[in-house]
Amino acid sequence: MTNEIMNRNNLMRDFFNGDNWMNSFPSLFKDSALEGSNLKTDIKETDKGYEVHIDMPAFDKKNIDINYQDNILTVSGRRDSFNDHNDKNGDMIMSERSSGRFMRQYHLPAADVENIKANYDNGVLKVNLPKLEKKTSSEHHIDID
Repeated sequence: MTNEIMNRNNLMRDFFNGDNWMNSFPSLFKDSALEGSNLKTDIKETDKGYEVHIDMPAFDKKNIDINYQDNILTVSGRRDSFNDHNDKNGDMIMSERSSGRFMRQYHLPAADVENIKANYDNGVLKVNLPKLEKKTSSEHHIDID
């Protein structure tokens, strides 16, 4: 009974909380799949390239796929179910952790595909995309006879 009351109270509080309570509406019908927007990202551009940091706690790096094509960095993968997520005794009051698939894309032009590096440490995926070096112009003006 306490769990049911807590869940109703949390649902109502979350629904009307915040500046724009309508933003909470879709969460009522959310499935267990991860939403790309929940993967918080920082992107820094320097003269030499881009640094992308994505918070991805509790992911196994073997389940993360990174691809760069046509100036688009795509990060996709899955997070497996949590072993302690099942509540056989009815003790669970609230559960916000999710499992499922995700995909996010970032437009990062002119990256040097051959030298992109990534690592995953302490729940943060870091991708470094060096920019292509500016090539000297091979343009040569030709006069018409």
